[in-house]
Amino acid sequence: EGRGVFFFANGDRYEGQFRQGLCEGEGVMFYSDGSIYSGQWANNVRHGRGKLSFPDGEEITGEWDKGQYLTDWSKLAYQGDTANLPNCNLLFCNAGPGKYTYGDGSVYVGDFYNGMPEGSGTVYYASGNRYEGGWKQHTPHGRGVMYYNNGRIVGAIWDFGKPIKKLFEQGESEGPTPIPIDRDAQVKIWAVVVGAATYTHMPPLRYTDDDAYQLYAFLKSPEGGALPDEQVRLLIDEQATRKNILNAMRSVFLRADENDVIIFYFSGHGLQGAFLPVDFDGYNNQLKHEEIKALLEESKAKHKIVLADACHSGSLLSMKTPLQIALKRYYEAFEQSSGGTALLMSSKGEEYSLEDGGLRSGIFSHFLVLGLKGAANQNGDDLVTIQELFDYVHQNVRMYTGNVQTPTLTGIFDPNMPVAFVREAATAGKP
Repeated sequence: EGRGVFFFANGDRYEGQFRQGLCEGEGVMFYSDGSIYSGQWANNVRHGRGKLSFPDGEEITGEWDKGQYLTDWSKLAYQGDTANLPNCNLLFCNAGPGKYTYGDGSVYVGDFYNGMPEGSGTVYYASGNRYEGGWKQHTPHGRGVMYYNNGRIVGAIWDFGKPIKKLFEQGESEGPTPIPIDRDAQVKIWAVVVGAATYTHMPPLRYTDDDAYQLYAFLKSPEGGALPDEQVRLLIDEQATRKNILNAMRSVFLRADENDVIIFYFSGHGLQGAFLPVDFDGYNNQLKHEEIKALLEESKAKHKIVLADACHSGSLLSMKTPLQIALKRYYEAFEQSSGGTALLMSSKGEEYSLEDGGLRSGIFSHFLVLGLKGAANQNGDDLVTIQELFDYVHQNVRMYTGNVQTPTLTGIFDPNMPVAFVREAATAGKP
């Protein structure tokens, strides 16, 4: 009872009145993200009159009911006549109201600024969701409410598509279907291989699909681990959409247990901080590097390898050895490695990845596959490690492109993490 201060485990701090050990009455909550709520409380949630201030200076004052902000959310929708709006796909809408249709069929009606959808508007998503409120850079920004097609409603302060502070929520979140982990004492390799060549809004690439097929064939071969169908997913061209890639990564990588290896390969266009699936329309459907990182972190796998042949992207033994013994040695090498996450990219963040008509391949992917097939096995132990693979690819790509393209290897990982074993002579396949 009375006044006091309470520190929450997540970093929040409450100063104010208490009743029966709960925040109740007048009080101030200092949130760990820098937001501050000052006002009335009941049963540990905002209840009554109060003011919520955000780090950027924006403030919301009003009534709260059991933690929900009370306002007329319908006022955030575009209020004008939608029937006679100019078609801003055909006309340059410098300012004022307009209508714009995105590549996936989603429709925006509302304010425009400098020819772009920006301001207050309503978005009818192709998925059946509807958003009303602030809009900027083709995504929810500012105060707005999302009406999901499953009946869920979320009113929030949005920061370029992310609800950074939820003010109102109704209905249950569907959430992703849990993926059961395939627990096994043995080491297993799980892989998703993507080759995006034919784009609607970008120049087509000539060899990215072939590169993906080559790596897929390698992973299916004894040299690459002899992966069964349920452990590897191949997405080529029209299959290589943002949704399909994320779904494949989730359904494959989350099955891995603490002994396993996951491999993600992407060959296609890229921008700073993102890979571009085939349904990239110039604005939407980027595959952010942060999203890939989040999925990698969610997986229980001990070893995580990303191989990317995209602009700005910043398994084998002697023929004399029986195949079963060779594969056994390859998988045992994973057990001896301390694991980690390794990201082998085709170029620095400011560089472009090149294709070559003579090689009929992306230059990075060409030397990547050669290295995996044994050319990178420099010490002759019939195992190709991630460090050996990088050294080989880096040297040959730099030499072939006249130092124009520079592959990179980043992450926290064991440099002795195996990526291939060599069935034939360790020098086989060298260019």
